[in-house]
Amino acid sequence: MLNEEEEWIAEFEAVGESELRDRLYRGSGIHPEAKFHTAVRWLREQARARRLREEQLHRYVWWTLCAAVLSVIVGVIGVAVTWFGR
Repeated sequence: MLNEEEEWIAEFEAVGESELRDRLYRGSGIHPEAKFHTAVRWLREQARARRLREEQLHRYVWWTLCAAVLSVIVGVIGVAVTWFGR
C-alpha cells in the first residue's frame, strides 16, 4: 500500500496542484477511494508548505525593509555629523 501511495504522490507531483484540484472537484473525480484521500491529503500538505513559504518570505521582506530604513537613518546621521561637525 505504501508503494502504491508513493506512485500516486509521484503522479500528483507530475500533474500539479491546480490540475489535481480540478480533477478532484470539477472533473470525473479520482478512483479508487484511497487514491482520492491520498490526493486530498497531498493537496493539504502542499497548501501548508506554501503557507509556510509565504510566511517566511513575509518575514524576510519585513526585515529587509527594516534594514533599509535603518541604513537610510544611519546615512542621514552620518551626513549630518560630517556636515555640521566642521
